[in-house]
Amino acid sequence: MRFVLIHNPASGRGGHRRAQQLRQVSLALSALGHRVEVAETTVNSSATTLARNAARGGAEIVFACGGDGTIHEVLQGLVSESGEQASVLGIIPLGSANAFARHLGISLDPLKAALQGINGTALTIPVGKVRWSGQVRYFAVMAGAGPDGALVYDLLAANKRGLGRLAYYLHAARLFATSGFPAFEIEYADAESGNTVTEKAVSAMAVRVSSLGGVFSGLARRGASIYDRRLQLLILRPPAALSLPVWFLTGWLGLRRVNPYLSDVTATTFLCRPLEGLAPHCQADGEWLGRIPMQVSIVPNALRIQVPSQEGTRGV
Repeated sequence: MRFVLIHNPASGRGGHRRAQQLRQVSLALSALGHRVEVAETTVNSSATTLARNAARGGAEIVFACGGDGTIHEVLQGLVSESGEQASVLGIIPLGSANAFARHLGISLDPLKAALQGINGTALTIPVGKVRWSGQVRYFAVMAGAGPDGALVYDLLAANKRGLGRLAYYLHAARLFATSGFPAFEIEYADAESGNTVTEKAVSAMAVRVSSLGGVFSGLARRGASIYDRRLQLLILRPPAALSLPVWFLTGWLGLRRVNPYLSDVTATTFLCRPLEGLAPHCQADGEWLGRIPMQVSIVPNALRIQVPSQEGTRGV
């Protein structure tokens, strides 16, 4: 079989260590008789081009080797809205949060993750889809508007994407404590009733995993799943000065159901529109997109992913 391992050598910290780990993975898979190619990104979004070219070149599995950001870029080149995917997405987690890999039960050890990938099962899943400013972006983990978009933009603008986890949390706490987040309008199609609902929000997030990791682990719905063809939508109502800290507190304590500022709904689509002043930022899988308006939906049967099976870790 032919495998392509895509990674960003400039992403985060510990680039030399990651390169060594990938060499070990490449040698191990080659020793098993597979054809292995390691492809390094060179500029923003080049992972998408590398993935698309690998699929066209007949690679059975295209491995995203990195964190959720690398996975996000790679899947852009593998998603097919026609349902005819040429290659399967494999994951070798080398990031800090690794929310998508953890959700799938993929080992955080690179070699074990690679073996899980080649011995696993290929499943076809839906993906989220964002439309904004005439552009389209797909997502696996989450997409939203408001404070999460502002945090991603702030880190990008300040060139702080390589922060360690603690520094990242401190930066996020400072931003949330000192910034004002304007209200915007959200309109969503309720998946249960079929009704269209419109309300004001200071944050809207569609989350497709049961945990976002670290201090954000209590914010997502425990039943959220990448296999769901609906959007698990979390809406925070204004004022942000109250709803944000209450959201974090009730999430950590496992009391999200009693949060008066939080709406936890299941939607088929939603649309975020600005009200007054500067429009809020939006993001997908931790990648800054721009500012709202944004429209979010689900594309069924859009991506094939390799997931661990009971046999996937045999011999590890």
